[in-house]
Amino acid sequence: MIAAFGDGEESGSAGISRLAHDIGGLVMTRGIRIVITAAVCGFLAGGPAACGGSADGGGPVDGGRTAKGPDAELARLRGLLKAEASTLPDGFSARPRDGWSPPFRAADQDCRLLLDAAGGGPARRDGETRVAVTYPGDRLGELAGVSLASYAGEGAELRFAELTEALGRCRVAAVSRATKGTSFKVSDLRLEAVGTAVQARRLHGRLNGYPYEMHLVFALTGHTLVSLVHAGVADVDAERTGQLARSLVGQAAP
Repeated sequence: MIAAFGDGEESGSAGISRLAHDIGGLVMTRGIRIVITAAVCGFLAGGPAACGGSADGGGPVDGGRTAKGPDAELARLRGLLKAEASTLPDGFSARPRDGWSPPFRAADQDCRLLLDAAGGGPARRDGETRVAVTYPGDRLGELAGVSLASYAGEGAELRFAELTEALGRCRVAAVSRATKGTSFKVSDLRLEAVGTAVQARRLHGRLNGYPYEMHLVFALTGHTLVSLVHAGVADVDAERTGQLARSLVGQAAP
């Protein structure tokens, strides 16, 4: 079934259509849908990282403000993610996987900054505490990568300003190596009633030759920066992105 999708001899649309036809009679349960999603993500991105999986099946990725880490702040952020799991839109699994990783390395520095910021890596900056998970969805290749990062002092405002500037300069996100088949055009994404300090973009194009779309959302609430990646094969539902963003911002609000 999956081999037919990835044999390299079919066009992107034909491959997607054939895969959808093959699995059409199977998507009756959430468990089967998640297995299919993992297989599709692994094929497109060359591994489980882009779908939030890991080889060792570990839990959420996090990082503290210092080598020892502020336990109370880390516990607060983890509690927010736990509460978020119960308010996910229909079709998303409440059992999280590891934080999302970009499925390619962008050539442009600004685009790379945005993808890395949305990813589920450990805290990289002084004064930052970070947790991240990925929730699989029930649509083809669908996932929601969620990251919460808190900062000391004015760190959250400065980080949000940095990302806002990068969003204004990132217009085409393409791979950094001479590999055909991966390139995304970046356009504005309008989300209703999410908040005032919110930036969102749509990345639409092809990943390893197949149609793919990612929605990037960054929102500032208090000292917490909320990052969301809603991705999937072909088109991604902006309304579901908005539902995810509103829920996240509401949970993280001080």
